[in-house]
Amino acid sequence: MKRVFINTLLILTFFTASLLFADGNGGYAGAFMRIGLGARHQALGNSAIAAPVDAYSFYYNPALSAFQSKRIFTLSHSFMSLDRKFDFIGFSTKVPPGAGFSLGWIHSGVGDIQGYNMIGEKTGNIDHNLNAIYFNFARIFAGKFAVGLTIKHIREDMGFGEDNYNASGWGWDFGAAFVINEKITVAASLRDVGSKLTANTDKLFQFGGTTVFNFPKIWSVGATYLTPVRWLRVNYAFQGTKYDQSHHFGLEATYHNILALRLGYNRDKLTFGAGMGFTLWKFFSTLDYAFLPSVVDEGASHVFSWQFYLN
Repeated sequence: MKRVFINTLLILTFFTASLLFADGNGGYAGAFMRIGLGARHQALGNSAIAAPVDAYSFYYNPALSAFQSKRIFTLSHSFMSLDRKFDFIGFSTKVPPGAGFSLGWIHSGVGDIQGYNMIGEKTGNIDHNLNAIYFNFARIFAGKFAVGLTIKHIREDMGFGEDNYNASGWGWDFGAAFVINEKITVAASLRDVGSKLTANTDKLFQFGGTTVFNFPKIWSVGATYLTPVRWLRVNYAFQGTKYDQSHHFGLEATYHNILALRLGYNRDKLTFGAGMGFTLWKFFSTLDYAFLPSVVDEGASHVFSWQFYLN
């Protein structure tokens, strides 16, 4: 049984890294935290390092929460092939005077995978779950410059019959943003500083021990520009790790607060989506959609996000 568990663990680890959250550095630890967040920003090619703030902004740049002017509650769900799961729930609010706070939870993984032993006998279902909880705070200085910090707790769990595997850890994100004028904002961030998962396998394997999976650090610089055609905004971000670098672009055309059309470039893939705003239960809300194409023939994803502005 232990050998079966080892084989299954290796297969699932590879599957999760290379397919479940396929991306340019998807083969490294923490890949599920690098696919992007929120239908609006994913439709814009994950270019939101300096974009106007919403409940997902802290993910791209911890400093952006400082510009929050409302309380926002949000939900996001991704429809993905191969029984993959990716969901988010979050809350963001202003903290007078001149600060902001965000809290969020990502849940992802694969469930109900049929397990087999070495002779082909069924051994029960396997569930693989990944979770990340974010705590963010940001502050404005001199009215235009903001800095922010995000602390996150990460956990991985896998149940295999009577055996269970788990790993956990912490990480840090840092960000800064400067509002040049009402049209241009520039920003920079450094994410996954010290992020890692630590697992102890003494109870699973005869020669078990402690294993540490370090996440690659991600640095980003970028800007947003509200064009002279005031209904059109352009985002750009340049992102890198020690393994690779990538360009991200986003175009967002809006009609008041009612309708938005979006087009993005995420690495070498085109993304697109739309959003609409309306009043529900006396609260203004926005419903956003993003189409994300297949990366390694795993199938396209459809992302929906719903934000409620509570004041």
